[in-house]
This record gives sequence, C-alpha cells and structure tokens, in this order.
Amino acid sequence: MSSSKVQLKPVRVDVENLKKSFGEKVVLDGVNFSVEPGEIFALMGPSGSGKSVLLRHIIGLLQPDSGKVLIEGCDAGAEETHRRYVTSIVFQDGALFNSMSVYENLSLYPMEHHTCDKKTMNERIEMVLSLLSLQGAENLMPSELSGGMKKRVAVARALMMQPQLLLYDEPTSELDPELAAATAELISAVSAETGLTSIVVTHDRELAHNISRRVALLRDGKVAFQGTPAELEASSDPAVQAFLHPTMDINNPRFRKSSPVIAPVKTRRFK
Repeated sequence: MSSSKVQLKPVRVDVENLKKSFGEKVVLDGVNFSVEPGEIFALMGPSGSGKSVLLRHIIGLLQPDSGKVLIEGCDAGAEETHRRYVTSIVFQDGALFNSMSVYENLSLYPMEHHTCDKKTMNERIEMVLSLLSLQGAENLMPSELSGGMKKRVAVARALMMQPQLLLYDEPTSELDPELAAATAELISAVSAETGLTSIVVTHDRELAHNISRRVALLRDGKVAFQGTPAELEASSDPAVQAFLHPTMDINNPRFRKSSPVIAPVKTRRFK
C-alpha cells in the first residue's frame, strides 16, 4: 500500500427503529444501531436476515415502512442527502465493466457526472492508483487482472466518487482464504489512509473480527447483538451462538425441517 493520502470527511450513520416488509414477509423489524464517523462497522447475519435490504435503505434505493436511516442527521432516502454526503459501494463481485480498461472504469463516474475537469480527474486517478498500489495498471483490461487486483480496482473506482461513506457488500464472498485475508487488509488500509466511514456487510467471522471496531448481528430482521468483535465471540446468547457455531446433523438435515412438501408434478408422456 502506498503512502499517498486521500483524506475524506467521515460521516455518522444512525438507523432508528427501521421496519420493512414485502407483502406479508417482514424483512426488517425494528432495527437500531449507530455507526461513528471514521469507524469500520461490520453488519453480519445469515442469508435472508435483511442485510442487503438494510444496505439499500442506507444507499437510498428503498424507503422504509417506518423508522429511518440518517446520515449526519439527514434522511438517507432523500436525494439531497446523497448530494451533500456522498455514499459509494463496492459490490460483491467488483462489477467492473469488462469492455473498459482500468482507466475507463475509474473515469466513468466523473466524466458522466461532470464532477471535475479532465486534469483534476487524471490527478485523482493517479492518486487512487498510487494509494492502492496499482500504478501502471491503468491500461489493463479486467480480464488481465488477478482477483486481488480486481478488488483493488473496484475500491479505486468507489474512491473516485470521493465518498464520505463507503459500503462493502460481502467483500470476501467466494474468495479463497489468502485472497480473503488480502481483502481484509485492503479494507483496513483504505480506512486508515482516507479516514472515511466504512460499513461492511458480511457473514465472514474472521473478516469482522480482524477489521471492525464494532459489529451488529442481524437475525430474523432484528439486531440480535451489537458490540465489539470480542464481545460477540464471548456472547452466550443462543441466537449468536447459532450463527457463530452452527451444529450439523447429517441424519436430520435442516433443509428438510423448513422446506414445504412439494407435490409431484404430473408430466405428459409422448409416445
């Protein structure tokens, strides 16, 4: 990691009694937590616990049924809030445009939104490439990048928005242990170098334990736990233990306990 500095003003995020349902399905059921300016906050939970839906509320893509998400005291669902406080996201798979070079991926946002002149844009690209040790990679295509480089380019593209809040969506999903460790180092280093606020949505215990100051565990649409990673590991709460140390019963698999009985489908036979 380069010693280049990209200092960004961090923001506070407050989630207050947030509720969201889709039809009869309750996804978020009174979620409360706060993220301090400049901290790395891990939002954990099993699949289907509401993590991605919560992320969409923070970005402003979804409106709550009740409750609110506040960024520096302003409604996250309002466009004006995101003009004042910039939020960026690093997608699970990086979501780089395969037909564009690294330079073109990084320049797309400032060019499309006319956020600065070309000279300033090129200076920012040079700065984020240096920050993430990607000097000389600007002309490479995504297909020419290693897995670790793709992650760094995705972060570099997010930083081109000069965000005050950076969201990571399952950053270590489907990665081998070595690349997952490198990604954890990347998130920690970017936070230290820029000072911005980071929210990491993950089910990766090791990632949350190693990089986050505090953790919230979502389960069945509620916050089952909130505290430090050490407090999470020490918790005796059954919901926490079920997530951290799930039991395995190969003779009575859980999918058979929860799956409805499906009637056989009658198919037409052709002679």
